[in-house]
Amino acid sequence: MWNKLRDWYIAVIGFLLIAGGLYFASQQASDSGAKNPETKQTANVGSAPEAGKAPNSQSGSSPQSPPKADATPAINPASSSVAPAAPTAPAVGVQNAAPAAHNHAPNTPQTNIAQAPAAAPAPAPASQPGSNVGVTPAPVAGGDAAAGKLVFRKCQVCHSLEPGKDILGPSLAGVFGRKSGAEPNYAYSPAMKDANLTWDAKTLDAYLDDPQKLVPGNRMPFPGLKTPQDRTDVIAYLATPAPSAAAQPSPPPPPASQQPSAQAQPTAPAPTVGYIPDAKYTLRSGIAEGRMVYIGVAGTIDGKVNPVLTAAEGQVVQLTLINGEGAEHDIVFPDQDARSPRVTGKGASTTIALRATKSGDFTYFCSVPGHQLAGMQGQFIVTPRPAPQTLVEADISREPDDLPPPIAKREPQTVRVDLLSVEVEGRLAEGTTFGYWTFDGKVPGPFIRVRVGDTIDIHLKNSADSAMIHSVDYHAATGPGGGAAALQVDPGHEKSMT
Repeated sequence: MWNKLRDWYIAVIGFLLIAGGLYFASQQASDSGAKNPETKQTANVGSAPEAGKAPNSQSGSSPQSPPKADATPAINPASSSVAPAAPTAPAVGVQNAAPAAHNHAPNTPQTNIAQAPAAAPAPAPASQPGSNVGVTPAPVAGGDAAAGKLVFRKCQVCHSLEPGKDILGPSLAGVFGRKSGAEPNYAYSPAMKDANLTWDAKTLDAYLDDPQKLVPGNRMPFPGLKTPQDRTDVIAYLATPAPSAAAQPSPPPPPASQQPSAQAQPTAPAPTVGYIPDAKYTLRSGIAEGRMVYIGVAGTIDGKVNPVLTAAEGQVVQLTLINGEGAEHDIVFPDQDARSPRVTGKGASTTIALRATKSGDFTYFCSVPGHQLAGMQGQFIVTPRPAPQTLVEADISREPDDLPPPIAKREPQTVRVDLLSVEVEGRLAEGTTFGYWTFDGKVPGPFIRVRVGDTIDIHLKNSADSAMIHSVDYHAATGPGGGAAALQVDPGHEKSMT
């Protein structure tokens, strides 16, 4: 009997030792897994490249059994507060692992955690070559660009400020700082092509004073601006940079990562129908005089109850309705077939647009049952379309037979000629007029008949209604510029020359 008890005693002791060893091993694995969660998670992945080497280090030819870590109990949630160990600590979460796997444990965090590629810094937008139109000219000292705009009216018959638009003379757009004879597609005179000038303030002033003196032989018939202030003002006007779409910097191209792909094309917005209202009104619903009403907001109808709305025939009217007290409302123009959505809740609003297609006296009201009878009704008056203005085209053409009679044989004498310069809006083509500068209101000017040896006494009067200074030139008598320098007449004044 004692022998049996001894055998049982040995068996119990052995069982307890085995159970204790298993319990200790499981506790050790659990503790190490809690302290090294990242290492435990990466042990199986990080040592995968070495898995093929592990059998070589084991005795026997049997395949390696799965790691016991898969059979270990789950980590206690409370252990999540424990800071992960340094990545250089060896992995201890897997029992019976091959030694080679432990040699790569320090590199395990790098192989397990995917590093997102750093976003390349957006390149600085390169300077656009076309963004700089040129150096902005400095303001001309003493020049008034606004006054120069009026002076330029003397030049606009032959010159345009629109780029590339040549008339009798080349375009003056961007002339400040440009080389002489450099306007493309314009046939300059040989003298201007060979002048080699740069149009700055000093050069322009000298040229405008006497074009033939600065560039002899050029084809410009203008005698020049003899008033220094006029030249300074017009130079300041020419130096004023004109706004241009080319001066706006172009936006930088989007990065390659933002280029639309073939699989995902952005949806184009639906086209909208736009309009420009001719009249705008805002009404607010409310209570006044013990009844429900529309109350005008802002403008001439501000504060008025059920205000009278007006428009001209054919105009577009935009109306905004604001809910002022919380009840449901709308607004209807039955004769214009216009109705707004209903607005519910204080502060809600809606906007509609309608066209006054016919003239007359109409109404607007709220279509919610009972609201029109309760007082929400007003008047909408559409006035008739005004009659189109008749374009009066002055006939400024001189009749072919409007000639002075022939002069008989006589002795030389002094002949007085009186001329009146008049600016007239006359017919250019069917339905088109043009501003003409005329002598005596006709084109061409009067025919002057004299005999050889006569002395001509010219009297030029500039109409007081003129906006420009005018002069008269007699090429046949004195050559280019003859008389023009002496007969620069301001509006309302008179000068003479013999």
